[in-house]
Amino acid sequence: MAVRTKVRPSPSDEVPLHPAHGYRLRRQKHPIGVRGGPRRAPRGYALGDADRHRVRAAYHLRVRQVARAVVAAARQPGDAAENLVVELERRLDSLVRRAGFARSFTEARALVAHNTFTVDGGKVNRPSYPVRPGQTIEVRPGRRCRARVAVALAERAEGDAPPYLEVSPRRFTARLTREPQRQESALRDIALAVHAEKEVAR
Repeated sequence: MAVRTKVRPSPSDEVPLHPAHGYRLRRQKHPIGVRGGPRRAPRGYALGDADRHRVRAAYHLRVRQVARAVVAAARQPGDAAENLVVELERRLDSLVRRAGFARSFTEARALVAHNTFTVDGGKVNRPSYPVRPGQTIEVRPGRRCRARVAVALAERAEGDAPPYLEVSPRRFTARLTREPQRQESALRDIALAVHAEKEVAR
């Protein structure tokens, strides 16, 4: 096996490095000290600053998560704002929160990530999983005695579930009957405007 014995130092290098270290540094495609390089949000479509802040506050999402939802909504036929609401409301963590299995979005994501729920009998631990109409969300039998789920169901009042969800607290299930609409979401009073971004020439 060939071993590198020479290093091509940079003109700015003041201290010579060991050959192995120099080889590893040359292989990096991102600046030194930055793990994985810069992460950029998807390009193509975007929300205004005010709309983005309102969406993040309503669903407790990060900027990159909102950007992905906007791009996915804009690529679908129809009104981009309506598609965005459908994308956000069909997330598994959103439906868990709407069904009353969690008291907040943060708690819903934690429960989903710890394999608390199943979708049509299959375990799903991804909070952004898009639930399709007709699918059923159920609390796993071994997780129904968890304090978070029990407290959330105890504080849940009758009629709190949105009209597109059929919730059965006794069976620990929630079924998505149809796609959500904008008038039934937390963004019904917000005038969303999705616009296309101009690609910057390099």
